[in-house]
Amino acid sequence: MMSNGNPYRIPPGSPWWHVVNVSGGRSSGYMLAQILRAHDGELPDRTVAVFANTGREREETLRFVRDMSERWCPIVWLEFAYDAARRAGRKYQARVVDFESASRHGEPFDAMLDVARLPSFKSRVCTSMLKVDVIDRYMYRVHGLTKRQTRKVIGFRRDEPARWKPAIYQQCAIVYPMVEAGVTRADVAEFWRGQNFDLGIDSARGNCDLCFLKGRANLIETIRAEPERAQWWMDAEGRFPGRTWRPGESFADLARAARAGGIGAITPGADAGDGQFSLPCFCGE
Repeated sequence: MMSNGNPYRIPPGSPWWHVVNVSGGRSSGYMLAQILRAHDGELPDRTVAVFANTGREREETLRFVRDMSERWCPIVWLEFAYDAARRAGRKYQARVVDFESASRHGEPFDAMLDVARLPSFKSRVCTSMLKVDVIDRYMYRVHGLTKRQTRKVIGFRRDEPARWKPAIYQQCAIVYPMVEAGVTRADVAEFWRGQNFDLGIDSARGNCDLCFLKGRANLIETIRAEPERAQWWMDAEGRFPGRTWRPGESFADLARAARAGGIGAITPGADAGDGQFSLPCFCGE
């Protein structure tokens, strides 16, 4: 919760810095716009907007974040990097990039896979290492702030309780102004219809091109339309023999189902995590 009168208003004199997480989707963009509206068109003091790029974001997403940063307010672009030559406490990096220099071929994700396990429904190391930790690291190294000195502002909507309910009572350092304001997908869509720029893709496509948390049918449909996108995900699985992003089904299986037409035979357990967000995730809308 930020302010009793307006959920988007950061109380003057707040003891915390507020970190507005811009995922690159329409919902987080809507949230950023409302925060700016609540503060006369500018981010208030001790507030920073950040976008963490995994390198698997779609080009439309990158252009959308660029447009918001050029039209509305500065947004800090961050990426995970690992430098084995540095001393232990500095090996993990929060690299500052921009639209031109942002990775587009999964480089931050690959760097993470070099030093971590393959993410899964039960172990979302991609969210923690590529987004949460990168943002925390940036805030500490640039602004000297620890996690206890910041509040993360996340753009989850009221109509997606599976994403915010498991976390809202566990992590008081996270605030959800759109949940408090009762915002739904319809509200977000209506807002963007009134703007002179937009994300430019169907929300179902998401930001991370073939995020394993998406529904099976969604993934197969995307692979059928853009088969080249599946190769990176298959190669990543190949680095971890016997392991897959999704339980009971590999991305090679999904690619075969896409080529075969329809959605194929659903492997038992393969959709166990579809639509479930047991941890706060900055991906998605």
